[in-house]
Amino acid sequence: MWPFRLNLVLTAVAVGFCWGAPVWAQSAGDDAASYRLTFRGTWTRSVTPGGVPGSAHFSPLIGAVHNDQVSFWEAGGTASPQLERVAELGLQRNLRTLMERNQHVLAVLEKTPRRGGTASTTIEFEATKQYPLVTLVTMIAPSPDWFVGISGRSLLDSQGRWLDELEVDLFPYDAGTEEGTEFSLDNAATVPQGTIASIRGVGKFTDRPMARLTFERFVPEPPVEPEEPGTDEPSPRFAGDVTAEPVGDSGVVVFWRGSWVEAARGLLSVEARSQTAGWVQVATAAATGGRVRIDGLRSETPYTFRLRAEGRQGFEYSEEASATTGGYSGPCRAGDSFLCLRQRFEVQVHWTDPDVAGRFGSGGAIPVTISDDAGLFWFFEPANLELVVKVLDGRVLNGHYWVFYGALSDVEYWVTVRDTVGGLNRTYHNPPKQVSGKRDLEAF
Repeated sequence: MWPFRLNLVLTAVAVGFCWGAPVWAQSAGDDAASYRLTFRGTWTRSVTPGGVPGSAHFSPLIGAVHNDQVSFWEAGGTASPQLERVAELGLQRNLRTLMERNQHVLAVLEKTPRRGGTASTTIEFEATKQYPLVTLVTMIAPSPDWFVGISGRSLLDSQGRWLDELEVDLFPYDAGTEEGTEFSLDNAATVPQGTIASIRGVGKFTDRPMARLTFERFVPEPPVEPEEPGTDEPSPRFAGDVTAEPVGDSGVVVFWRGSWVEAARGLLSVEARSQTAGWVQVATAAATGGRVRIDGLRSETPYTFRLRAEGRQGFEYSEEASATTGGYSGPCRAGDSFLCLRQRFEVQVHWTDPDVAGRFGSGGAIPVTISDDAGLFWFFEPANLELVVKVLDGRVLNGHYWVFYGALSDVEYWVTVRDTVGGLNRTYHNPPKQVSGKRDLEAF
């Protein structure tokens, strides 16, 4: 907390979280608009002339598309415990949980920029006339409790029409929860707690922006099957008759073989389910093609796919295959929803409660001190462990790293393991109401 503050009153608005449905499942037309949000860090010596810390970065972006009936932060107000966790430690899980449960939120925006003060990242999302506001926050790290963000910025103009473009400069704020005037962590708490205030041009900061947000309206293209496989498409990794591999930030290629490529199958329907949506048809393709590319999915989101064909006895369904879309390719990320095993493999878990509609989230990661190979996850509360994940080096035996996981839960979940060196990720899906564990001896 700075010894003095420059207060700037902003529009009070709320934030909320919800893993949005894929683009192909959302509404369209004048009542809705699709946007591409780009976050660009501009943290250089011109912003902090005293120097840029070697570990300078922005924490994972967390925000929401929402209406004007809820507010999660505003200049001059008091930071919630959830916002405090973001501002002081860059941990967004508690704020995300608070957002998830808010009825005035349409969708959550969440993405992790690369390391560094000038990193950038992009998020695509949809807003509606009923939910036209965007809120976003990210920690300035390292710091006592400083962050940048927007609160309730509308994507509608004064006439109620969608903006085609919007650019917003982001300046630093002090959350009013922790003392300190240096780029450092673990400072004493501010007692009594202060208020959120602009520190633009104060202390370490000049009058220049720390980052910039750009909103661009676009018309999403429907998923289409390419005439020929693109050069950037992955090769199939078959463990059965159907497999799925991510391509780019928001695409997946589904492959099939065996009886599913027989001409008698005719036209196949490709269905997908995710953390927030049940089975939905996302594409059709000729059975003989053996593959289809599906674009317009949410970045860094796990999906499970299956094929459907009409047979003599009604519909027939293939086995299922899962994949997590790309979007991040850096080293293991810090944070309470990520587990880093063998200093190389990043593990993340997404879960959905089959007994409570709309209840879902990311698993809380618990590293264990006795092993760098394994770790634990909880879903509902830290004392209730749900999952153990292990990665072993089996290269001396078969040339691969091995992935094992075992569960103490019948909740539906997706385990995503990302190789930060090889650039690949593997996704394992546990269907609802099943208690199971698996092994993959050819994971990486």
